[in-house]
Amino acid sequence: MSFIKYCAFAVLIVMVSSCGEQPYFMKTFSFERQIWAEKTSPEFKVDFPGDTNSYDVVFTFRTTTDYAFNNLWLYMTTQGPVCASLGDKTAFLGRKPKELKIAKSNGEWLGQKSGTFIENKLYYIRSKFCKGTYTFKLEQGVTMKELENITDVTIEIKPTEWDQ
Repeated sequence: MSFIKYCAFAVLIVMVSSCGEQPYFMKTFSFERQIWAEKTSPEFKVDFPGDTNSYDVVFTFRTTTDYAFNNLWLYMTTQGPVCASLGDKTAFLGRKPKELKIAKSNGEWLGQKSGTFIENKLYYIRSKFCKGTYTFKLEQGVTMKELENITDVTIEIKPTEWDQ
């Protein structure tokens, strides 16, 4: 009888976790040998319909527990069309430096830990987008040719209820 309860519980968990809102766009870039080389610049091209929705753009970085630093500096370049309906809300376009905190100064991880992997989210922007293709490009912003123990980065774009 306990086996049947266990199976029913497992099925319930799978059903509940699969009911979440699906992202508008989601794609992952994996780094070869878990190394972010200086000349590697993950790029994500996203087509927006130009509707009235606002969207959250979130990047998820996964590192190993061997990552040697408590942060990750990077440059984020966003290119895309500008339309009159956005007015002055296009400040996110261009190249911007960003810092992602990965651990506290005492070494305690800030993100979600699973085994030997740490997952940290960088909430980039919440905005409306004109109709057309936008490119989100990432560059490492450190003074090293290779940044080790970074496994991948995922971009996730979800519609929001925010109205500005």
